[in-house]
Amino acid sequence: MDLPELFHRPEVRELAAACAEWTGRRGLHLSLDHDLRTWAGTVLAAMGPDGVNPTFDPARSRVDPGSAFHLQVRDATGEDVACGAGRLFRTGDLTALIASLGLWFDPVPPGMDAALAVPESVPVLSGRVGHVGGLWVHPRLRGSGLSFMLARLIRGAALDLFDADWDTWVAFQDVALRPGTGSAYGTATTVLCVDGFFPPRDRPERVFLSYATAAQVLGVVRETVGILRDDLYTAV
Repeated sequence: MDLPELFHRPEVRELAAACAEWTGRRGLHLSLDHDLRTWAGTVLAAMGPDGVNPTFDPARSRVDPGSAFHLQVRDATGEDVACGAGRLFRTGDLTALIASLGLWFDPVPPGMDAALAVPESVPVLSGRVGHVGGLWVHPRLRGSGLSFMLARLIRGAALDLFDADWDTWVAFQDVALRPGTGSAYGTATTVLCVDGFFPPRDRPERVFLSYATAAQVLGVVRETVGILRDDLYTAV
C-alpha cells in the first residue's frame, strides 16, 4: 500500500504524498511501520544506548497494538538515513505521566519520579494524546530539509492514525531552545516540564514539553504541503 493510502484525513494524505515525492526525487524511500523494535534498532546502531528514547523502546515501555508507529527513510542502497516515531497515550492528564515517568517507562522502575515543573497555565492534556519523538537524521543529510519534512509528517501521522485530541513532544533544553527547533516542527506551545534530577539520564536536566491542539496540527500539515509543493515545483 502506498504511504498516502495509510491515512484517513485528506490533508494528511496530501502531506504524505508530497513527502513521498520529495524523498523520491532525492533517491530516498519513505515508509511507515508499526513495530517500534525497528526504530529502536536503527537509533541504537546510529547513536548507541543513550540515544534510544525509552518512550519508543518496546524493551522499556509496554506498547499496545495499534498505538505506535515509526517513519523510516532509506537511501538507494537500503541504508537507514532517518527515522522518527509516534505513540498514543490514553490519559486523564499527561503531566501525571511526566511526574511519574510513565511517559518514558511502563512499568516504571521502583523509586523513580521526576521534578515536575509544568506551569499552571498549561491546559489539561487528556483523552487521546499523540506523542512524537525519536527523530534521527544521518549526519550527511542534516541541513537538507529531511528533518523538517519528517518532523512535520510524524505530527500529521500521529494526529491521523490515533485520532488524537492533542499533539505533544518533549526535548532537552539544548534542543528545545534552539532557534531552529520551533520552525522545524511548526506551531506549538513550549513550556518547562522537568527541572531537576532526571532518572532516564541519571543526572539533572531541564526538559521542555511542547503541545498543540488537533486544529493547530492540521494547520501545520496544510502549511507544510504548500512548502514542499513549492520546493518540488522550483526543483523541476
